[in-house]
Amino acid sequence: MDDVSTHGADGNSAAILGGTGDGVPSAGDRPPTREEAEAILDRVVALYQDHAAAANPAGTHKLSWAIDWDSDAVTAHVLLKHGEDWTIEVSRGFLTASSMTTEVFALTMCHEMGHFIGGFPFKTSGRGDSTGALGTSVSSEGQADYFATKDCLPRLWANETEANAAAFAELDPSARERCTTAYSDLASQELCGRILLASLQTGRLYEEQAVLQAPRELVYPRFDTPDTTEASVTKEGHPASQCRLDTLVAGAVCSVKATGTEIRGFVPPYGEYSDASQEAARPFACQTGPGARPRCWFQPDTVATDCSELGQQACVVEDGRTGVRYCDTTSGITHYWCFGDQVCKTSRDGISDCYDPDVDPDEGSF
Repeated sequence: MDDVSTHGADGNSAAILGGTGDGVPSAGDRPPTREEAEAILDRVVALYQDHAAAANPAGTHKLSWAIDWDSDAVTAHVLLKHGEDWTIEVSRGFLTASSMTTEVFALTMCHEMGHFIGGFPFKTSGRGDSTGALGTSVSSEGQADYFATKDCLPRLWANETEANAAAFAELDPSARERCTTAYSDLASQELCGRILLASLQTGRLYEEQAVLQAPRELVYPRFDTPDTTEASVTKEGHPASQCRLDTLVAGAVCSVKATGTEIRGFVPPYGEYSDASQEAARPFACQTGPGARPRCWFQPDTVATDCSELGQQACVVEDGRTGVRYCDTTSGITHYWCFGDQVCKTSRDGISDCYDPDVDPDEGSF
């Protein structure tokens, strides 16, 4: 990466929103400039630097960000490693993706922050550490969406009253009613309205990216077409775009905001879907009503599977078939069966996979 912007300090750049009055599109209707993107990341990181500092062991973690200005890939992700910053990484291609605006960028960066700070439910698969040494576990995709509109954007935009009022005025009466029902004061209603508008724009981005990855008919999510499916267990990956919009809306109208600097639900066994984790996080989210996490991805009655004796993965032979057995606390026990003459082997670091018979898993994989 030849041109990479990085930052880890507590930035305090002012937000940029609103038209210029001379025919130039407002920042809410166009992709962010380099300066705007960096300012948004500075501000989002600054909001939660104290959470990183308080994470166990206290004083050893720090939030940072990086933008690869040479990459056309449409990517935004987080890195969580021992002895390193909790880092949000973004490509130039992501900033210029279809439907990208400064509002959408702010929401999606809050989503990325949600993977660090959002708490329960976590991504239990491939988390890489169950001892708590990393200070947090990566929150599931649905939880990161919920955190973005419930906790992060309200903090980010709380004082931008003119922009909030302008966005609130753009909503149709039925959308505004969601906010006037959820909040009693005008400032909170207008802030909620701006978050709803940004959520609708972000839903378009989510749908377009989903169709690029798996081509099908483009169907933009809407406020009035909620996803009525119900997950049997809580999903860790990306829900469908309508379900994601429903989650963003739920976060916007949930008046229960997180307080303090704890990662909600980050209790032993760390990163697992457990009764202890769910109960620790319960007071900091809406459990019923319009602000509750949608059942299209969140299933509060998920029964956790005990993987302590089986481990996360292992080589198995059943009915003459060789494969890998996976154990996940939310989805239970699943198998991946090897093809043809392949055999299952386990590397020195404990990773099991299917290989050709003459392949050493510690030197090269199939």
